[in-house]
Amino acid sequence: MIAPNVTARILRLIVENAPISQSDLKVRSGLSMSTVSQATNRLLTRGIVQELGLRRVSMGRPKTLLGLNPDHASVVGIQLNAERNLIVLTDLGGNIIGEQQMPSGAMTPKQLGDALAKFLRGVEGKKVGAIGLALSGLVDASNGYCVRSRVLDWDNVPIARLLEERFSLPVFIENDANALAMAALVFGQLGHAQSAIIATFGKGIGAGILLDRQLYRGRHGKAGEIGNALLGDGSERLLEDVASSQAILQRVAATLKDEVPQALRDLDMRPTPEVLSALAEAGHQLGMSLANLSIAYDPDVVYLAMEPQMASRILLDHITQSFQNYRLKLTPHMTPLQFLTESNRMWAQGAAGFAVNKLLDLLAAQADEEIAS
Repeated sequence: MIAPNVTARILRLIVENAPISQSDLKVRSGLSMSTVSQATNRLLTRGIVQELGLRRVSMGRPKTLLGLNPDHASVVGIQLNAERNLIVLTDLGGNIIGEQQMPSGAMTPKQLGDALAKFLRGVEGKKVGAIGLALSGLVDASNGYCVRSRVLDWDNVPIARLLEERFSLPVFIENDANALAMAALVFGQLGHAQSAIIATFGKGIGAGILLDRQLYRGRHGKAGEIGNALLGDGSERLLEDVASSQAILQRVAATLKDEVPQALRDLDMRPTPEVLSALAEAGHQLGMSLANLSIAYDPDVVYLAMEPQMASRILLDHITQSFQNYRLKLTPHMTPLQFLTESNRMWAQGAAGFAVNKLLDLLAAQADEEIAS
């Protein structure tokens, strides 16, 4: 019999290192070949993983390569934030199968449930295994609560339980920064990186922290809430008071006599002194905050993600300059900063990735239950 959690461990190694052979799994896991074979055979029998072909070696028999079967199940990913509310359906590899736009701004739990019901009716037969929900705000992920979201105007909403009762599916919630971090890990964007900071920028600012390929939440689940950190200038202002998209647009609104742009990218075409000053201060403070995170956690890479329409080139240049000025320079191996600005679906895909991450544990547990029975 396979020991508890071994199947989950082997499945994780397959997901993170595919294509991979059983002999390589033995080396990476430190388990015996018979234990590895039992676990992989159970996963193959259930169709959770699949054979990807053979790899020729200089000596000995060719090795059969294994990988996750992306069509074994699908997951729903939902993003609820100030910029966009969106539902997507993905396979286990993160490929989008379907999507549905929802009205932006605040939504009640019932409105969300109604929109999700409509979406699920349209994707019947896709074998949905789990639902992931990425929220802009503070969440209690372990208990499925949205503690506080200013964007949604939710306080202590047991949203996971409400959706589970309505749809009879496992529901997992996370703040949007943590969801994006988990998606980067599950769907392979991190590559061989062992640690990373994935910060998100919009009307709110936050960061997901991955250490040794594990999400770091902090003692009370609030690690990475950098938008609520005080600036170091003695003004008692928060980072979001100066550097969020909403703060920048509000600051320049009084000086732009005609219609105020709704997207920061549009400000690049209107470089008034106040616009340049607002973008410079926001970029300076955000870059410094990210540099401080890189000093505190020494990650392999720092990412900053934002909607495409918020990717002001002037702002990004100031963030880059500030980050380079303040990051640690004691060694030649300085942490790089990279921008993720290409997609307006990344948070929904992040929610799906988080759901995949949880679903993998459920699938492995089901395989172990079959062994026990």
